[in-house]
Amino acid sequence: MKVVHFVLSEEFAGIEQHVDELLSNKLNKDPILICNNSIANNFDDSIFVYKIKNLGRRSFYGKYKLNQLLKKINPDVVHTHGSKTSSIISSINKNQFKHVATVHGIKKNKKVYKKADFVIGVSKKAIDGIENNVDVVTNWWNPKLAKFNKKKNEYALAIGRLEKVKGFDLLINSWVNIETNLVIVGSGKERNKLAHMINSKGLNEKIKIIDSVKKGELVEYYRNAKLLIISSRDEGGPRVALEALYLQIPVISTNVGHMPMILPKELLAPANDQNSLQNLLESYVDKIDNLNQDAIFEFVTKEFSIDEKITQIRGIYESLLKRR
Repeated sequence: MKVVHFVLSEEFAGIEQHVDELLSNKLNKDPILICNNSIANNFDDSIFVYKIKNLGRRSFYGKYKLNQLLKKINPDVVHTHGSKTSSIISSINKNQFKHVATVHGIKKNKKVYKKADFVIGVSKKAIDGIENNVDVVTNWWNPKLAKFNKKKNEYALAIGRLEKVKGFDLLINSWVNIETNLVIVGSGKERNKLAHMINSKGLNEKIKIIDSVKKGELVEYYRNAKLLIISSRDEGGPRVALEALYLQIPVISTNVGHMPMILPKELLAPANDQNSLQNLLESYVDKIDNLNQDAIFEFVTKEFSIDEKITQIRGIYESLLKRR
């Protein structure tokens, strides 16, 4: 079974890490990837990478060149990641191969996935409204993470892009009555706005924003955290919650992505609801030592490992190829 994965991004971020980990952990015997030049060198050396120029959905010449490359490779399955690559492959595939598409976030335009043979969502919400053969294969905790011998329990932690969708404004507004310090790790266009909000509320001694943190350095912030907070308005995942729970760091969250599959209702606040989030935080943050999530740690370690997800994805490929 020859499977080609296809990504087109200008930056190596969450989707690209997802693909890199799948392929470098032997989802397929001979992992093959097509991607644009700007991100190609970020992938693991074990992956055979075809580098192409980035192309738009309406680039006739770019799609012609891509189609010629696919004919040369002659795959059984092309697995696309994101709406752009899914749209491009749907427009050039004339029953040459099976097309599997993964939806990594919440998309308004569901039509681009209509022609795929199978659609995978990283959460149930990601595939809601998509009229096709669909299933959920969630994200996983980073397979390179090593558990700690000791944790320092110094602060509450939040991680993510500093953008409105992550709800850090809601989180900051909810911190006024919390004694525990908060560290927000992330970069993005909302940084100055969030810093001003922290200052205007007199929370400079309690809340710090730390940006420009490299992926390998993030583990030290986990090591020092007493809990992780997800405040997002919307999410495909979030992966950081899986990583924290694998590392046995308690998590409380808004009701987004795969969090309802993991946490009980009493540890979830409705998304984009300031009062509910504040009530949740005031109930648990300063008393987090009283919260036992051992059963959740065990569940995430087993059910959200990359080995489990690879088994699921292989099963999807095999079932499609049997229909030929």
